[in-house]
Amino acid sequence: MLSDRFCSVVPCAEKLRLVNSGLEATMYATRIARAATGRRLILKFEGHFHGLNDTLTWNVDSSPRSVALLESGELERVPGTVGIPDELGQLTIPLSWNDLGAVRKALELYPNDVAGIILEPVALNIGCIKPDEGFLQNLRTFATEYGALLIFDEVLTGFRANIGGAQTDYSVIPDLATYGKAFGCGMPIAGIAGKAEFMDVIAPRGPVQICGTNTGRYLSVSAALAALDHLEDGAAYRYVASLEDQIKGDMSEIFARHGIPCHIDGYGGRVGVHIGMTGRPRSMRDIEQTYPVKFAHKLFHMLSTEYGLYGFLMPLSYCPEPITLSAVHTPTMIHDACERLDSALNRIDYHVN
Repeated sequence: MLSDRFCSVVPCAEKLRLVNSGLEATMYATRIARAATGRRLILKFEGHFHGLNDTLTWNVDSSPRSVALLESGELERVPGTVGIPDELGQLTIPLSWNDLGAVRKALELYPNDVAGIILEPVALNIGCIKPDEGFLQNLRTFATEYGALLIFDEVLTGFRANIGGAQTDYSVIPDLATYGKAFGCGMPIAGIAGKAEFMDVIAPRGPVQICGTNTGRYLSVSAALAALDHLEDGAAYRYVASLEDQIKGDMSEIFARHGIPCHIDGYGGRVGVHIGMTGRPRSMRDIEQTYPVKFAHKLFHMLSTEYGLYGFLMPLSYCPEPITLSAVHTPTMIHDACERLDSALNRIDYHVN
């Protein structure tokens, strides 16, 4: 019943398989891609987070440093945590987000060994970096041309801006897509959706093993059905969009008044506040080169300890953690948060690193 309901609203979903977590969903999606193609390698993008599984936790925001751009167009492989053998990094090829030339080069370099291309359609783990115009469409073309599966990690974008996810917004249909707790309103549930020809490699129809202790729990499935019914009329999305417009407008005015360069963008109520930037970032490198880490830490500490804005404008290692809005927030809350930010900025001098 959930599969039918889910597949009716998600463009790529000819079939759905439930799993326990978003981490499992992305891990299993790459397993499906390798099984379906008989290939080994996965292309991913710097800063995109696909769970803490060992072959995908490379070149993420928790990696200890920036990386070198290699002659091939690939990025040097740097793990996002200790405890991952270097050998596992050889199965993943990290590339710069929005670098279409690097994608083409990687596919040409490994024409018969790329199983899939995995990405966040909007990079929401490192603020908010949207794809260049035509970028996703070209990835779709490249994946088809080289026989690789296009995998959208919609754990963050899915059910955030509309019920169809980024696939609907950008009119690009991947081969597989992964989803997290959003479609269960926070209950422990996740899923892999995709085209039947690829989903049918999963047991018992095919040889790929996918299972979990809590997969398909009645409580989580019931919550997911209720969430889908509640979201379908779009009222919640329109309300959150109005809050997003409010906070982006108010914060942009505040930073400008204080003479602090800042680019603010959002998707589905997840708002990236890119302090230090005068234009739209296109990659993780763009952010790292301009993000004032020391200033961001000082501002975050002041907002948390003196203004009661817990987690607001939290700095990660070299990029911002986005602000996340929800349907339980109100315009009054947004106004109050912006007033506190304005007050804090009156007491702190902006400086670059």
